[in-house]
Amino acid sequence: MKYRLSLVLPLAASVLTMTACSGVKDQLGLNRRSPDEFAVMTRAPLEMPPSMTSLPAPQPGMPRPQEMSPIVSAQTAILGQSATSTDLESRAESSLLQKAGATQNNPNIRALVNKESAEGAEDNRPVAKKLLGLVNKPEDDPATVLDAPGELQRLKTNQQAGQPVTQGETPSYDD
Repeated sequence: MKYRLSLVLPLAASVLTMTACSGVKDQLGLNRRSPDEFAVMTRAPLEMPPSMTSLPAPQPGMPRPQEMSPIVSAQTAILGQSATSTDLESRAESSLLQKAGATQNNPNIRALVNKESAEGAEDNRPVAKKLLGLVNKPEDDPATVLDAPGELQRLKTNQQAGQPVTQGETPSYDD
Protein backbone atom coordinates (compact mmCIF):
# COMPACT_ATOMS: atom_id res chain seq x y z
CA MET A 1 0.00 0.00 0.00
CA LYS A 2 2.78 2.41 0.91
CA TYR A 3 4.64 1.48 -2.28
CA ARG A 4 1.55 2.27 -4.43
CA LEU A 5 1.04 5.61 -2.75
CA SER A 6 4.65 6.61 -3.28
CA LEU A 7 4.28 5.69 -6.95
CA VAL A 8 0.89 7.32 -7.54
CA LEU A 9 1.65 10.73 -5.97
CA PRO A 10 4.69 11.59 -8.14
CA LEU A 11 2.91 10.25 -11.20
CA ALA A 12 -0.16 12.43 -10.52
CA ALA A 13 2.04 15.46 -9.82
CA SER A 14 3.94 15.00 -13.09
CA VAL A 15 0.70 14.64 -15.08
CA LEU A 16 -0.70 17.83 -13.52
CA THR A 17 2.55 19.66 -14.20
CA MET A 18 2.66 18.56 -17.83
CA THR A 19 -0.96 19.49 -18.51
CA ALA A 20 -0.30 22.96 -17.14
CA CYS A 21 2.20 23.58 -19.95
CA SER A 22 0.67 25.02 -23.10
CA GLY A 23 2.93 23.02 -25.40
CA VAL A 24 1.79 19.72 -23.90
CA LYS A 25 -1.84 20.83 -24.07
CA ASP A 26 -1.43 21.60 -27.78
CA GLN A 27 0.20 18.24 -28.46
CA LEU A 28 -2.51 16.35 -26.60
CA GLY A 29 -5.27 18.37 -28.30
CA LEU A 30 -6.63 19.88 -25.08
CA ASN A 31 -6.62 23.51 -26.27
CA ARG A 32 -9.59 24.86 -28.16
CA ARG A 33 -8.79 26.49 -31.44
CA SER A 34 -10.94 29.35 -32.59
CA PRO A 35 -11.48 29.71 -36.33
CA ASP A 36 -9.41 32.22 -38.22
CA GLU A 37 -11.83 34.91 -39.36
CA PHE A 38 -9.49 35.97 -42.15
CA ALA A 39 -9.38 32.47 -43.65
CA VAL A 40 -13.14 32.30 -44.20
CA MET A 41 -13.27 34.22 -47.48
CA THR A 42 -10.45 34.64 -49.93
CA ARG A 43 -9.78 37.76 -51.92
CA ALA A 44 -8.75 37.68 -55.53
CA PRO A 45 -5.13 38.74 -56.11
CA LEU A 46 -4.40 42.23 -57.34
CA GLU A 47 -3.70 42.48 -61.05
CA MET A 48 -1.68 45.05 -62.91
CA PRO A 49 -3.45 46.34 -66.03
CA PRO A 50 -1.51 46.24 -69.29
CA SER A 51 -1.85 50.00 -69.76
CA MET A 52 -2.43 52.59 -67.06
CA THR A 53 -4.15 54.96 -69.49
CA SER A 54 -6.92 52.54 -70.41
CA LEU A 55 -8.21 52.06 -66.89
CA PRO A 56 -11.99 52.25 -66.57
CA ALA A 57 -13.43 54.92 -64.30
CA PRO A 58 -14.32 53.60 -60.85
CA GLN A 59 -17.99 53.00 -60.20
CA PRO A 60 -18.89 53.18 -56.49
CA GLY A 61 -21.02 50.31 -55.28
CA MET A 62 -20.22 47.98 -58.16
CA PRO A 63 -18.75 44.54 -57.34
CA ARG A 64 -15.14 43.83 -58.17
CA PRO A 65 -14.97 42.18 -61.59
CA GLN A 66 -12.34 39.60 -60.53
CA GLU A 67 -14.24 38.41 -57.44
CA MET A 68 -17.15 36.06 -57.13
CA SER A 69 -20.03 36.85 -54.80
CA PRO A 70 -20.23 34.74 -51.62
CA ILE A 71 -23.34 33.00 -52.94
CA VAL A 72 -21.59 31.88 -56.13
CA SER A 73 -18.45 30.77 -54.29
CA ALA A 74 -20.58 28.77 -51.83
CA GLN A 75 -22.48 27.12 -54.68
CA THR A 76 -19.21 26.31 -56.39
CA ALA A 77 -17.74 24.82 -53.23
CA ILE A 78 -20.80 22.78 -52.27
CA LEU A 79 -22.43 21.83 -55.55
CA GLY A 80 -19.42 21.92 -57.81
CA GLN A 81 -21.09 24.31 -60.24
CA SER A 82 -18.99 26.60 -62.33
CA ALA A 83 -19.06 30.21 -61.22
CA THR A 84 -20.27 32.33 -64.11
CA SER A 85 -22.13 35.21 -62.53
CA THR A 86 -20.85 37.77 -60.05
CA ASP A 87 -24.30 38.61 -58.69
CA LEU A 88 -27.21 36.23 -58.23
CA GLU A 89 -30.12 38.42 -57.27
CA SER A 90 -33.52 36.81 -57.57
CA ARG A 91 -36.57 38.63 -58.89
CA ALA A 92 -38.05 38.65 -55.38
CA GLU A 93 -34.91 40.23 -53.93
CA SER A 94 -34.75 42.88 -56.63
CA SER A 95 -38.46 43.64 -56.19
CA LEU A 96 -38.03 43.97 -52.43
CA LEU A 97 -35.03 46.25 -52.83
CA GLN A 98 -36.89 48.38 -55.36
CA LYS A 99 -39.97 48.75 -53.13
CA ALA A 100 -37.76 49.58 -50.13
CA GLY A 101 -36.09 52.34 -52.15
CA ALA A 102 -32.64 50.75 -51.96
CA THR A 103 -32.08 51.11 -55.70
CA GLN A 104 -32.38 54.91 -55.59
CA ASN A 105 -29.24 56.79 -54.61
CA ASN A 106 -29.38 60.08 -52.75
CA PRO A 107 -26.64 62.35 -54.12
CA ASN A 108 -26.72 64.50 -50.96
CA ILE A 109 -26.35 61.64 -48.50
CA ARG A 110 -23.18 63.05 -46.92
CA ALA A 111 -24.88 66.38 -46.13
CA LEU A 112 -27.91 64.54 -44.73
CA VAL A 113 -25.75 62.37 -42.46
CA ASN A 114 -23.77 65.39 -41.25
CA LYS A 115 -27.00 67.28 -40.49
CA GLU A 116 -28.49 64.35 -38.55
CA SER A 117 -25.24 63.88 -36.63
CA ALA A 118 -25.20 67.55 -35.65
CA GLU A 119 -28.83 67.37 -34.50
CA GLY A 120 -28.11 64.18 -32.54
CA ALA A 121 -25.12 65.75 -30.79
CA GLU A 122 -27.33 68.47 -29.31
CA ASP A 123 -29.87 65.94 -28.04
CA ASN A 124 -28.67 64.84 -24.63
CA ARG A 125 -31.72 62.80 -23.62
CA PRO A 126 -31.21 59.26 -22.33
CA VAL A 127 -31.26 56.56 -25.01
CA ALA A 128 -34.52 55.06 -23.71
CA LYS A 129 -36.29 58.41 -24.12
CA LYS A 130 -34.88 58.80 -27.63
CA LEU A 131 -36.06 55.34 -28.67
CA LEU A 132 -39.50 55.70 -27.10
CA GLY A 133 -39.97 59.20 -28.48
CA LEU A 134 -40.34 60.81 -25.05
CA VAL A 135 -39.69 64.52 -25.08
CA ASN A 136 -38.43 66.64 -22.21
CA LYS A 137 -40.52 69.79 -22.13
CA PRO A 138 -39.04 72.92 -20.58
CA GLU A 139 -42.24 73.49 -18.63
CA ASP A 140 -41.99 70.06 -16.97
CA ASP A 141 -41.44 70.39 -13.25
CA PRO A 142 -38.56 68.58 -11.63
CA ALA A 143 -39.38 65.48 -9.61
CA THR A 144 -41.14 66.08 -6.31
CA VAL A 145 -41.29 63.97 -3.17
CA LEU A 146 -44.78 62.70 -2.37
CA ASP A 147 -46.21 63.38 1.08
CA ALA A 148 -47.51 59.85 1.80
CA PRO A 149 -49.67 60.62 4.88
CA GLY A 150 -51.17 63.66 3.14
CA GLU A 151 -51.89 61.61 0.01
CA LEU A 152 -53.58 58.91 2.09
CA GLN A 153 -55.78 61.55 3.75
CA ARG A 154 -56.66 63.06 0.34
CA LEU A 155 -57.64 59.64 -1.05
CA LYS A 156 -59.80 58.87 2.01
CA THR A 157 -61.52 62.26 1.76
CA ASN A 158 -62.24 61.71 -1.95
CA GLN A 159 -63.61 58.23 -1.25
CA GLN A 160 -65.93 59.48 1.51
CA ALA A 161 -67.17 62.32 -0.70
CA GLY A 162 -67.68 59.94 -3.66
CA GLN A 163 -65.20 61.81 -5.84
CA PRO A 164 -62.66 60.19 -8.20
CA VAL A 165 -59.15 59.54 -6.88
CA THR A 166 -57.72 62.07 -9.34
CA GLN A 167 -59.68 64.93 -7.75
CA GLY A 168 -57.60 67.44 -5.83
CA GLU A 169 -53.96 68.45 -5.61
CA THR A 170 -51.40 65.74 -4.81
CA PRO A 171 -49.53 66.74 -1.65
CA SER A 172 -45.76 66.85 -1.81
CA TYR A 173 -42.85 68.03 0.30
CA ASP A 174 -41.36 71.36 -0.72
CA ASP A 175 -37.61 71.87 -0.65
